[in-house]
Amino acid sequence: MSDHSLTVAKSGTVSPVTCADANTRERLLDAAIALFASQGYASTTVADIQQACGLSPGSGALYKHFESKNALLREAMTRQVTRMYASQDEHYRTRPADPHEALRRGAARIVDTIQDNGDLLRVMFREQEALEGFLSELWSAVTLNAYESMGSALEASKTAGSAQVEDPEATAAVLLAGLAYFPIVQLLIRRTPGNVETDRFREAWIRLAQSVFGGTVPT
Repeated sequence: MSDHSLTVAKSGTVSPVTCADANTRERLLDAAIALFASQGYASTTVADIQQACGLSPGSGALYKHFESKNALLREAMTRQVTRMYASQDEHYRTRPADPHEALRRGAARIVDTIQDNGDLLRVMFREQEALEGFLSELWSAVTLNAYESMGSALEASKTAGSAQVEDPEATAAVLLAGLAYFPIVQLLIRRTPGNVETDRFREAWIRLAQSVFGGTVPT
């Protein structure tokens, strides 16, 4: 993503024009991702995005910051993914040493990340044509590290003799797919699998995951 840092004037103060430009750019990105998620990419016009930012619909102000509506879409998505990476890095820095607590906190982070990035995921699911050539990169950014981390942890448990699984990588994929399915169904159709409450689902998933890691029968 391009450098959006503010330009500092010779006096040492931040240029008011540059501040306004940076603020407008962020507002355009915020408005775009929300509108694309709620009414679709094709149905959202440049005028809609400008108006949602409090700009004149016919001003063409968007083109001062982005060369096209599609360029705006891609940068809005990239910005969201960058924020997700930052949150993920923070999670790994503060992950507890206790494996059970780490599993619980990791599960909560995955569910919360999906719920907190609902607009990003709606656009990813619904706008595949507009994101052609970019979608696989986005999906990898959203999911790949989680699958790799879970697979590596399960492989380590198998090597240590606690996890009795034939295929740690595939088993990790099953666990994470089940965990992610719940908030995604909520996101897309406003229902939950089996009409189960979120807290009950999380606790059941944690018991299942702990049994897989520990080689016991889930309760």
